[in-house]
Amino acid sequence: MDTIWESTIGNMGRIIYVFEVQTKASIDSLIINLLKALNNPAVQGVVAVSDAAQLDKIRKHAEQVPNLGAKLKYLDYKKVLEVHDALEMVNESINSLGLVPQGF
Repeated sequence: MDTIWESTIGNMGRIIYVFEVQTKASIDSLIINLLKALNNPAVQGVVAVSDAAQLDKIRKHAEQVPNLGAKLKYLDYKKVLEVHDALEMVNESINSLGLVPQGF
């Protein structure tokens, strides 16, 4: 797994989402990693991150794998970069207010 997002949400307990980034490595390896992650009952879903062409290939392979299709989501890496930039802007805006004392 390349990245794990984990959170504890009230009465729901701990939830985990697993992200696997695909460049040019084996799609079979990506699918095996995601299936292993789904063995953990706290994992609510798995996400494949790549470019549009790779995501299409992953989608075609994943359709053939039982127990993966319903939990597998797809995310274009360009969207990841957009979200990162937006979060960075929000963080800078909040920090510019000086709400948190220096050195805290």
